[in-house]
Amino acid sequence: MRILECGLKYKVTLRWVILVFAAVIQFGCANESVPQGGAQDKEPPKVKKISPADKTIHFNSDKIEIKFDEFLKQGSFAQTLVSPPLEKRPEFKVEGRTLTIKLKSALRDSTTYTINFGDDIQDLNEGNIAANFTYVFSTGSYIDSQKVSGMVIQAKDNTAADGIIVLLYPKDSVDGILKSKPFYFAKTDKAGTFKIENIKAGKYWIYGLKDQNFNYIYDQPNELIAFSDNAIDLFDSIPQNVKLFLFDENKRRLRLDEVRSMEPGRLQISYSKPIKNFKLDWKGFSTNDFAYIYPTNDTITYWFSNYYSTKDSFYITANDTLLDTVRMELKSIKKDSIYTWPKYSLSVVNQSNKTKIDSSNIGLQELNKAVKINFNRPITGIDESKLLRINEESDTNFIEQKFVVDEMTKMFLLLDFEKKENTKYNLEIPDSTVQDIFGMWNKKIIYRFTTNNKTSYGNLHITLKTEHPENFYVIKLLNAANETVKEFFFTGNGERKVTVDNILAGTYRFVVIDDTNKNGVWDTGDFSHKIQPEKTYPYKETYQLKGGWDLDVEVKF
Repeated sequence: MRILECGLKYKVTLRWVILVFAAVIQFGCANESVPQGGAQDKEPPKVKKISPADKTIHFNSDKIEIKFDEFLKQGSFAQTLVSPPLEKRPEFKVEGRTLTIKLKSALRDSTTYTINFGDDIQDLNEGNIAANFTYVFSTGSYIDSQKVSGMVIQAKDNTAADGIIVLLYPKDSVDGILKSKPFYFAKTDKAGTFKIENIKAGKYWIYGLKDQNFNYIYDQPNELIAFSDNAIDLFDSIPQNVKLFLFDENKRRLRLDEVRSMEPGRLQISYSKPIKNFKLDWKGFSTNDFAYIYPTNDTITYWFSNYYSTKDSFYITANDTLLDTVRMELKSIKKDSIYTWPKYSLSVVNQSNKTKIDSSNIGLQELNKAVKINFNRPITGIDESKLLRINEESDTNFIEQKFVVDEMTKMFLLLDFEKKENTKYNLEIPDSTVQDIFGMWNKKIIYRFTTNNKTSYGNLHITLKTEHPENFYVIKLLNAANETVKEFFFTGNGERKVTVDNILAGTYRFVVIDDTNKNGVWDTGDFSHKIQPEKTYPYKETYQLKGGWDLDVEVKF
């Protein structure tokens, strides 16, 4: 009986195994799954089959099926647009590798339609995008064949603008980009180039848009815009080539973005756009307090000596009109701990040296620039009875020197004296010479530096020539780090010769600004008044200046 019982169990178990195995096979055949493993997929989905076919004429279907070579990601298809626009939005449905589009509106007779999917078609695994993918069909006997191509350029630095949407609106749609979606669009590639095809013959306004909320409308303060002064004419077989200059209109409303307590005695205040002037008031104000505005004019550092305050209200005014009251927690120093604070807590920072003479880390000092000593807090007092002492490493005789404090930030000392080339120096600042905003002093500072050779410098002789004497130009000389070494202003006829003496050997190039309003700086555009941004012309040619050499260059504009 035991053997028979075991045999019956085996038969039942085997039967169930067979049934389960069959079910697994059936399920696997009916439901495709995403392959696992292998190298990372970097290719976007590719079309295997479209029904009806792309560029079908006499189109009369209400459903389109597009099959791809890999599984697609589910999505809202919010970026997908149909042009010309339909009365009702189509329905988009993804099932595995297939995208089905159901049209909900009646189609116009003899009309070419384009469905542009933007970035909506992505593969399931890696999210690779089939960028600028379109499906085109016509209810008439031909497909519209007009096209436009071109490039979008960042106006401020003349570089290619990647990922910018280029939009077309019929000419009778004035400023349509402010309130409606485009009839046609495409997105720029990494080189800033774009192409829009299958356009109905006509005249169109063309725009470029850095679309922050993906609604194809210029409606956000942080969006960038480009526009053409005139409508483009698409009536013949010659494709139009358009260059658009993208700019930040700076139409953001001025507001106080943030006030942060960075450390005891220091606030950082940020605004949404550059300001013209600034004022701060609070009950802990001291005559030693001061503020400085960064070169961008949208950020302020405020230093105050009342460092033990833990919470307070600040009354901040920008441009004489924008008043904000901010009550906040402050990073502070406890009153009972201030007496145990080191008297000599003012120290040197961000300096390529150590404070000991035997250090091997020696700062490299340019021969023709002042020595700069950076401190961790603003300098508000100097003991005039104490002098800096400088000596060459090979000479024990000291040269006594005075120094100046940077007026704007008060964060560094500048010391200028006649330096010898390729010479090591020791600079000594006696203790209790420099006092900071908290009343603390420096301990003795010894800074070692060595100067470079005269042969590290050269002279640049520049000839400026213009073919447009009616214009006003700003010419910038930039080094390899894109830092402005020198600026020149040019207007009128003929040519002008200038010399830049004693600059470091290295690579240099020029940027020319067509300064239309003659204010000496680059200005952005104004879309509402149809003012283009000022043009910049970065010269691709670079010039290699060798140490100890003179170099003649010519700049035409």
